[in-house]
Amino acid sequence: MEEEQEKKQPWEFVKWIFRVLYSPMKTFEEIVEKPNIKGPVLILLITLPLILGGQYVSGTKFFLETPTPENDLWTESVGNSTSFLWNSNDNVTLDSYDFIVGNYSVSSSLTNSSLIWMRLTNIGSFNCSKEEYSRLSFRIKWINEADDVPTAILQLFSFNNESKKIELDIGGNIANNTSVWANITVNLATDNWVGASEKSASWTNITGISFLLIWSNTANLVLKIDDLFFGKYTPISSSNTFDLQLTYSFIRGGINFLVEWLILFGIVLLALRSFSDWNGLWKNLLFILGYVYSVSIVYLGALALLFILLPPVFLPYNITYLEYLDIYQGSWGTPITFLSLFAYGWTTILCAIALKKIHELSWNKAFLIGLGAVVMSLLFSSFLLNVLL
Repeated sequence: MEEEQEKKQPWEFVKWIFRVLYSPMKTFEEIVEKPNIKGPVLILLITLPLILGGQYVSGTKFFLETPTPENDLWTESVGNSTSFLWNSNDNVTLDSYDFIVGNYSVSSSLTNSSLIWMRLTNIGSFNCSKEEYSRLSFRIKWINEADDVPTAILQLFSFNNESKKIELDIGGNIANNTSVWANITVNLATDNWVGASEKSASWTNITGISFLLIWSNTANLVLKIDDLFFGKYTPISSSNTFDLQLTYSFIRGGINFLVEWLILFGIVLLALRSFSDWNGLWKNLLFILGYVYSVSIVYLGALALLFILLPPVFLPYNITYLEYLDIYQGSWGTPITFLSLFAYGWTTILCAIALKKIHELSWNKAFLIGLGAVVMSLLFSSFLLNVLL
């Protein structure tokens, strides 16, 4: 009989894991009578694949902008005939004193003129459709002794042919004052561009870039360009380090489960010893409290489903942490926060019920201990993992 009962135990623990979610009062009564570590271990083994699944799905929904070329190549040299080449209606020089990225900016200057342009050619062929290189970023500065604001036009060419061009008015993007760098990013293949037709430049074959500034009066003029690149959004899941990120998430998820469980146990044990006459075995308390993490199974499964339903997130190149937070909170932050709060509240309720069944505490005391233990376990485990991992 004992051997037969032992064979049934693993299935019993599986039932407890899920029954505790919808019938916690009765289930915790059974768990308190026969506490065993197998239940929490099963919960851990179930949650780890869910963590991996959620991380993989989120990796397909987060897109990072990758620059081409890298390392500010196009504004660190005036080029050569075999790679890329800058030219202008005057000489193009490198400026090692006034730049934003790298060690130089490219510059051109004219005296007593009302027009200045700089053109980059021989860059190869870029497919600038929405699915490929969908953005162009650059820094631009203009200098005019009279401080007049120019008309500014960005041009893209195909086949290095000036007649096959597409134009965009960027006058509203450049600085309104002379000698001020403007950081500009424009979307490509949109309706704002002028001249797109079968006889003009092709979005799938962009081979040159031109910057044109025009004033109504003549003056001494300077035009500077820096940090110029095409941007392409690619999912995080396609990066070479994504496998390492999944491995890290797997390890961190397992450690977080164990650390959070142990901290929850320690706080509850301290509270029971301090505010009640409970004198049960500490290991039984540890095993029983492990079942409150059945909520993690539902939470992680719902989180993975939420990742599928939420819109993709596009993160620009060189994005700051504060900018990332703004983008994240504006799209994913609110629903994930609500789901997390719901899961933590559910965990607190299960913890209070477990305490009620472990020892005859009042509901108020059981809930307060459960709430404090859950909150402190979350805070302390997050702090420890951020320090250690």
